[in-house]
Amino acid sequence: MAQYVDRLIEDLEILSLGYDISVEDNGERIIIHNFKLPPGYNYNTTEVLIMIPDDYPVKPPGIGSDRIYLPADLRFHGKKLDEFRDHHDPDLGDWGWFCFENIDWDMTRDDLNSLMEIIRTNLTNPPTQ
Repeated sequence: MAQYVDRLIEDLEILSLGYDISVEDNGERIIIHNFKLPPGYNYNTTEVLIMIPDDYPVKPPGIGSDRIYLPADLRFHGKKLDEFRDHHDPDLGDWGWFCFENIDWDMTRDDLNSLMEIIRTNLTNPPTQ
């Protein structure tokens, strides 16, 4: 991650212009506070926990073990999201994570703001169980 530290710092500064964020564990975890959800959810806003990959921005968050988490009780029209997996961590608490197999990501143009739009798009009218 050392070669990309400047890029991560820059992306976090830009992200903080539009979102209330907390950076934890030296940039390994980011919490987006009061993320506005699309209509239909059991919350108007929520927190989003993003695990940052060691090789960010080459690899985006949300792939493999560098997951994107939302509260475990998040529901869309009363139903659980299809691509949502329960996760309990003694240090983090109860979250659910999105099971992304692939994210259309270009490290030269995408950043944490575009990641937030990917998340918002995936939360808009998602398939449910």
